[in-house]
Amino acid sequence: AVVSTQSTGNLRFIKMAKLNLAEVMQCLKEEFSTDKWSRRSVQQILESFDETLGEWKQYCKFDDHKYYRVVIDKGNDRFNLVVLCWNCGQGTPVHDHPAAECMFKVCEGSICETRYSFPKGHQKCELAIEEECFLTEGQVGHINDSQGIHRMSNDSDTDTCVTLHCYFPPYKTVNTYDERTGDKTEFIVKAVMAVVNSTVIPRTLR
Repeated sequence: AVVSTQSTGNLRFIKMAKLNLAEVMQCLKEEFSTDKWSRRSVQQILESFDETLGEWKQYCKFDDHKYYRVVIDKGNDRFNLVVLCWNCGQGTPVHDHPAAECMFKVCEGSICETRYSFPKGHQKCELAIEEECFLTEGQVGHINDSQGIHRMSNDSDTDTCVTLHCYFPPYKTVNTYDERTGDKTEFIVKAVMAVVNSTVIPRTLR
C-alpha cells in the first residue's frame, strides 16, 4: 500500500494508496514499533483509510442516552484505535488528553469540534472558545494539550455520525471541564468486553 520512498517516522512514504481497516492497523503497528513515530505519518495513515468500504459498521451501536465507544485495536500498547458512534445531538464534555495525541477521521456524517483555552488559575470563569469547526466524511482532525481542550458533538437533528480515533499513547484517565466555571474533574475511562464477529475486543464506555 505504500507508494513512495520518503522517510517520515518509521514508515517510508509521501502518499499511501487507499487502505482497508486491517492495513490501517498494520501500518499503525509498524509506525509505533519504535519511538521514532511521527504525527505526520499517523495522519497519512488515517487519511489513506478508505472509510467508504464500511468495515467500521460491524462495530457500530447507537445508544439513545450517550455516545458509544469501542476499542477495535489496542495495538502494541502504544496506541488505541477506537470507533465512536454519535446519535443525533450527542457529544462529549469538554476534556483534555493528558500526555496523549488524538487523531481522528470522520467515517460517516459530520462532527463539530469546539476548542477552548485551558482555564487560568483557580478563578471560576466561563471557558473561552478558541475555535469551532465541522468535519465531514473523509476529513481528519488532530488535537493535543498544547492546542487546548475540546468537546466533540454531532449537532445534526437527523443524521448519525461515526468517527475513527487513534489515541497515542493510550490513556486511562482524562480531565473534564465545566464550561460555565472551568472546574476540572478527573474521569476514569472504563472498559468492558464485547464480542464482534466472534472476536473478543474491549469496549470503552464513558
